[in-house]
Amino acid sequence: MSITFTKTELGNKAEIRRKLEEVIPIFGAISKIYSENELFSLILSTIRANEANVVDTKKTKTRTQYIVDSEKIKHWIEKRLVPNTIQISVDDKELLRLLIFSLAMPYKMLKGETRATTSEKTRRGKERGFEQIFSDTFVGKIGEVFFKQHAKQKFGRDIILDWNISREIKTFKSDIVDSKKIVSIKSTDTLESIWAEAPKEADYGVLVKVSLPKDFLMKILAHISSLEKLLNFVKEKIQKDIAASDTIDLVNFIKETAYGEQMAIKGFTCGFFKTSESTLKHKGDKLPYIGGEFEVYEDKHLTKCNELKSSEQDWEGFFRDIF
Repeated sequence: MSITFTKTELGNKAEIRRKLEEVIPIFGAISKIYSENELFSLILSTIRANEANVVDTKKTKTRTQYIVDSEKIKHWIEKRLVPNTIQISVDDKELLRLLIFSLAMPYKMLKGETRATTSEKTRRGKERGFEQIFSDTFVGKIGEVFFKQHAKQKFGRDIILDWNISREIKTFKSDIVDSKKIVSIKSTDTLESIWAEAPKEADYGVLVKVSLPKDFLMKILAHISSLEKLLNFVKEKIQKDIAASDTIDLVNFIKETAYGEQMAIKGFTCGFFKTSESTLKHKGDKLPYIGGEFEVYEDKHLTKCNELKSSEQDWEGFFRDIF
């Protein structure tokens, strides 16, 4: 089945969804891992980056048409997305290390025990609060947790992650301890993202797309029963108050919502790229993609997802080079 888009339509997410609404449930039945909303975002990225050549361009005298091949998308899901997706539970030891690391980071920043600042990695230098630093740290590093499992499950490689919070930020260290090359493992919870990135100093960039519940901290607390202790504590303290009913209703609502579904975190290891002069982009550069244009806001290496390497032979070469 072929679905034809104009350039204007490809710049409109709602229009893309409307045109794909018949095939999304079919793709969902194939993947069995992702929800339809998650799958749509991943497919949107695939179309805009033209991964697996899912888009064919046809030019006429008056306009350019973009023809999306649903069979190629199906093949991409079966051969690329599903085999490279891993699910982890709250009991995963590396995930728990990440949780503690992420909670420690804002305290370290606020106490001045790291050169990183509360405005680090924001586009406009805006000050971040404790919760934002925690969330940014967790999302930014969770890709490393998934990649560690990916390397072990698919290639039998044991890698060691760096959980040290350094006082220095002068140079970027490899995210993989004892690697001969500087490897940057980036994760994003924006499933429709089409760019893989790495710092200027990196030799390799790895991209992991993560499907993470927006209330992931609450679900972690629910899993270890800490949330229930807090809610029970509140109910016990206020239940005799005359005006307590509204608050108790909210307590019950939180409990029902947080415990309503299990914590499920999925990570898709998209692939890797080797940095070079051609991948180094500069602040202000404008990079085109199907349906739009992306403006670079800081100097770094960038490449589209369709240019990432991901075959078994590619990964074997990657591991030989870094160890």
